[in-house]
This record gives sequence, structure tokens and C-alpha cells, in this order.
Amino acid sequence: MKLKKQNLQELTVASQNIIAGEVIKVTDGFDNKRPYTEVTIAVNSDAKGKLQDDSTYTFRQFGLIKPRPLGNGKVYLGVTPEGFAKWHEGETVIAFMYKPASITGFQTTAGMAQGKFVITNGKAVNQFANSGLFEDMDTSKFTDEERNLITTPGALDVDTFMGLVGRLAGVQQ
Repeated sequence: MKLKKQNLQELTVASQNIIAGEVIKVTDGFDNKRPYTEVTIAVNSDAKGKLQDDSTYTFRQFGLIKPRPLGNGKVYLGVTPEGFAKWHEGETVIAFMYKPASITGFQTTAGMAQGKFVITNGKAVNQFANSGLFEDMDTSKFTDEERNLITTPGALDVDTFMGLVGRLAGVQQ
């Protein structure tokens, strides 16, 4: 699978919700013989303003956490595909959530792993070290602090990043 690189504007537009919060539960199982990983996030905020602060958000993403013995000597290997976001209880994240699939209801992050940022020590970084996040974007209306995000490689200041995301989503001015 070849992942299409998306910048922050594209991730924002493609997202139904942009959730900041803590992953509080990660389980897996089968739904109509389809493997899934179920993730629950304690919502601190939604940059699109659709979810209530201090609520929870649960979704199912295609694939199991790890291979699962079926009890008949066989092992089901349908784990979450490469390029999808991987989830861990206790991590603080910003998740750019794509809308659920119309048939399965499964949901993942916009841009796959590009749309999941892990927060550590006030800094946000995705699986690709934020590579390409600001490519081909009009930065003329960015504040000085937001422009600084572009010139600082790697992890981004979470407050400045979320302020920019809120403005791109049209919720904050």
C-alpha cells in the first residue's frame, strides 16, 4: 500500500472530528467475521467543536492488535495493516478522525498514521516525524509562532499546533 502524503490543511478538511485526549482503552475482536481494534479516547477537546469536552469517543479500526489463536490450531493473522495508526492505552493523542465507513462502520485517522499525533512533554509528533505536514500550504496568514512550527523540524508545540488546527477548521479565529 502506498500512503498519499497529506499536509495539515488536507488532514483538517478530511476529518470529521479532531480529538485531543487520552487513549483509555484498546481492545480487539471480530464483527461479522471482520477483525477490528476498538479504541476509546477520553476527549479533552475537539478542534471541530462537535464533541463535548470530558466525553468519550469510541471507534473501531480494521485489524487486530496482534495475531490471535483461533483454538483449532490455526492463528488469525489479520492485524492492523502497515500505515494505519497504532493505539496504546495511556498515550495522549491528537486524532484527526475520518468519517466512519458506510458499510462496516470502521473508522481510522485521516491520512492513516499521518493523522495521529502523540503528545509528549507538550510536543506533538506523528509516526512520520511530521514530515510534509506544511508542504504546499499558504502560510501567509500564519502567526509568527505558527510559522515557527514550520521551521522547527520534528515535534511541534502542542498549544500552537492546536491553535492553528482550530483556525484551519474554522472554529477559532
